[in-house]
Amino acid sequence: MIEGARAEIDLTAITKNLATVRAAAPGRKVMAVIKADAYGHGAEKVAKHLTAVDALAVARIGEAVALRQAGIDRPLVVMEGIFDAEGARLAEALDLDLVVHAPYQAALIKKATCKVWLKVETGMNRLGLTTDQLATCLQQIPEQRILGLMSHLSDADAPEKAKNGLQLNRLMVEADRYGLPTCLGNSASILGGSAGDCDWVRPGLMLYGVSPLSGALPPLHPAMSLKAPVIAVKSVPAGATIGYGSTWTAPDERTVAVLAIGYADGYPREIKPGTEVWLGQREQEILGRVSMDMTVISTKDGDVPQIGDEAELWGLRISVAKVAAAAHTLPYVLLSGLSHRVLRSYRE
Repeated sequence: MIEGARAEIDLTAITKNLATVRAAAPGRKVMAVIKADAYGHGAEKVAKHLTAVDALAVARIGEAVALRQAGIDRPLVVMEGIFDAEGARLAEALDLDLVVHAPYQAALIKKATCKVWLKVETGMNRLGLTTDQLATCLQQIPEQRILGLMSHLSDADAPEKAKNGLQLNRLMVEADRYGLPTCLGNSASILGGSAGDCDWVRPGLMLYGVSPLSGALPPLHPAMSLKAPVIAVKSVPAGATIGYGSTWTAPDERTVAVLAIGYADGYPREIKPGTEVWLGQREQEILGRVSMDMTVISTKDGDVPQIGDEAELWGLRISVAKVAAAAHTLPYVLLSGLSHRVLRSYRE
């Protein structure tokens, strides 16, 4: 049945990208980040596929609850931790590992059995414990429940910045003081080499085949191909305009196609006209504005599609990074913002 946009998820691509993580960070334990529904790829499916990692990580406890209910029984880290007594009880009941980034969180769980990562403030100035707060938390939580220390790099996408080394050093000073394992490396620092010699890395974006860095890097395999069907083909006369705001005018008589995808699906309204999609055997261009449910494209070079033919909006032919640049945003935003009405299908 022809309906709307769909995302093909290639789980084998994620396996290949995990191999790239291990090659770039040999000997390190891997905490795979599957927050935000695995960056739009489907957290349950991805979690069940990623059997070769040492732990999985989500942002919020609700995400962890859903995975436990789906039968995921491996180590599961909640990176924002818990915020009240009910969250502490739930985390204990579900055997969740918690990140503690503020003293009140340590007080909430000091009588619980949850294992914890202590997050150290090293320069991101978002979440994290000061040196004094870290010492206090270590007094409150029994040693056998401490998994290690973690932090987060603010400028990992610019590996040349000295701040990356300063943050790593601040984390290592605390880890050496207490003899604890460390976790710092995200995708950008793994690829850029600024993750240092920490015991754990926690890749996110690169697992899904997208690099947060530019330049010559290890090859990654896009896991998602976003596609949408042609639902109309029509001829427009010279001088006719297309879409809201009449922002595109046909210079001559043209045949155009309408795709069943729009910003309600997560394809951004901010995309600039002329951005490419892949249809048939070549690139076509977006004409006019993306609307809520539909996008109009060219049919240049005499290619007149059939109803039901699918265009790729991003994936193997058109990179999500290129689309993000055309919308003045980031691949993270596009992938995690993909609507739930976009049907996901999986290939292993």
